[in-house]
Amino acid sequence: MDIGVITNPRSRKNRGRPNRAAELQRIVGDHGEVHATRDVDAIKPVLREFLRRKARYWVADGGDGALHQMVRAGLELLEEDEFARDGVTMPLTVPTNGGTIDYVAHNVGIVGRAEEILAALRGSIESGHTIEEVEVDSMLVDGVEVTERGDEAFRTYGFGAAVAGIGQRFYDKYYAEKDPNARTILKVVGTTIASMPISLSPLRGLPGMPGPLRDYARDMFKPARCRVTLDGMILPHDDYAGVHIASMSINHGGVFRLFGRADEPGLMHALVGSPSPIGIVANLPRMHLGRPLRGKRLVDRACREMTVEATGDELLAPVIDGEYYRQLKRLTFRLGPRLRIPKVVGARAARERRAA
Repeated sequence: MDIGVITNPRSRKNRGRPNRAAELQRIVGDHGEVHATRDVDAIKPVLREFLRRKARYWVADGGDGALHQMVRAGLELLEEDEFARDGVTMPLTVPTNGGTIDYVAHNVGIVGRAEEILAALRGSIESGHTIEEVEVDSMLVDGVEVTERGDEAFRTYGFGAAVAGIGQRFYDKYYAEKDPNARTILKVVGTTIASMPISLSPLRGLPGMPGPLRDYARDMFKPARCRVTLDGMILPHDDYAGVHIASMSINHGGVFRLFGRADEPGLMHALVGSPSPIGIVANLPRMHLGRPLRGKRLVDRACREMTVEATGDELLAPVIDGEYYRQLKRLTFRLGPRLRIPKVVGARAARERRAA
């Protein structure tokens, strides 16, 4: 078995496409299998069978969240006795451009829709063509989750995390839209800036002020109370405008280019601090150009470990690769396993590149 594909029929992109799995199976043909996984719990049994059948490629039909859940379940499976005793390693992992940001696929140079990527992958297998592989660092995320049964150990893996503050609140606004895309990023940023004169001033309390203008920027810039430790050094603040970290550079729809220092193997990149709202807005051009951020109470640097502990009434609710996690009181980010990703380019994208 060469190719194992998981597809989520409930994802934003696959809603209204009841025959999605069958469509992808026709493309894969005899070289693999496509399985629809309707919830997170359904992923691990499918991947376990892929491992038993020695599938060379795992493909996530979806965006960064689909890849995130596949990698998380796969790395957990490799710790099971059945695979650990034989030293089984992670198959080549293929993200597709099925989400709204798809920064992992973009980072490694995977181009085209999922159908084109699978067709190109099958074609390479049939022709014996070697596909260029890229190795990327992942993050190992350990922490403590608050549950009804008490505090429990938490673990996941990822590539980029908006842990607290403005990044996490940005995703709240972004995913609230029906069809989020690059224009949505501009809409969230524009609405935030437009609402600042009212939302962050005494005008907010005047009667008759419209709700969006009254609350939007105030919600976005609400600080998060937490303690941040970076490479063993406790940062000297009690609250933070934003806490973010990534193990690879991230291009948000061509609007923001962040975490460039994470492209050096063996390093993550942390963006942490408590600049003023004006200070954050002043850095928007630098975010767009991918340049280091500047300002007081702002840390923009490479790191090897970061721990975040909630100290206020709100627990942590990070967004990791587009996936939400709730009720976390502490998180530690370290470098995780390096993953091999084949640099697959769809046929149409390849033709466009040659023409250019």
